[in-house]
Amino acid sequence: MSHIYFSSYPDEISRCSRIYKGFSDAEPIVSAVFKAINNYFEKHPLNPLPIIDLEDSTKQIRAGESINLNPALSTKDVVELLKRISEAMLVVNPQLKEIVEHLKGSFDLFLSDFPDKVSKKDIKDLRDLLIKETVLEQDLATFLFSMMLSSFYRQQLESSSEVLRTDLWEGGDCPLCGEKPHFGMLRSEDGAKVLECWLCGTRWVHTRIKCPFCNNEEQEDLGYFTAESNEICRVNFCKLCCQYYKVFDARKFDADGALSLSIHNLATLAYDLLARKEGFTAGSGLDWVNENEVSDRQD
Repeated sequence: MSHIYFSSYPDEISRCSRIYKGFSDAEPIVSAVFKAINNYFEKHPLNPLPIIDLEDSTKQIRAGESINLNPALSTKDVVELLKRISEAMLVVNPQLKEIVEHLKGSFDLFLSDFPDKVSKKDIKDLRDLLIKETVLEQDLATFLFSMMLSSFYRQQLESSSEVLRTDLWEGGDCPLCGEKPHFGMLRSEDGAKVLECWLCGTRWVHTRIKCPFCNNEEQEDLGYFTAESNEICRVNFCKLCCQYYKVFDARKFDADGALSLSIHNLATLAYDLLARKEGFTAGSGLDWVNENEVSDRQD
């Protein structure tokens, strides 16, 4: 999984550039960041965590309980990758110089506060603090921290993700780490809705007409919209909980296994803005849109 996720990014970015018209402006920074991440892990490879106990994990899955596997991460590694990603963004956009310098100082303080290991919650708290202090806007903070976190999780949890009995899972949250999904796909072979965890990359089949956030199955309360007339990216929404997620139609690619949905997500952030303007929030908790961008919403 990690090899595909990191080494195949140029092809997926190229494909997204052809498909999504609005991706041209963001493509350089996305390419630079994936390259920086790839280069970092080529020099600092991670070993996957030990595989979860299959019998115990299967019992949990059958009982409808996520494994909630959330390992502590090396703070030094987290800070180093955050810096590498920030520097990659700076090369593409020199106007970020002051922000990146401030970030480096904040990351060093974070390392001094947590010199050994750090939890996912601690990392999210740092992200929220930087937003509160107006060091980062919401969209840039989401990009920076989600890219860093998913890079570690996808590698460390890949062995467990590959053996987990996801075929027994009916929930909307990730059966392995417990995160809420931000995107998924319609599987090319049968059109089934497959959700993917933005954090660890675990995929599982989910009922087509069902909200993964509130479990609503009333068809009149569920819907989707598309943009750009290509109908590849669908914004699925629920009127009951007013939340959304994105679904990519893999039937148009016939490349389910190798499809890097995280890159398709980055290529379609304009859809997130449209969803917010319609009054829906991201069920994943990942906010890719700044509040000032939706201030002109028509109620």
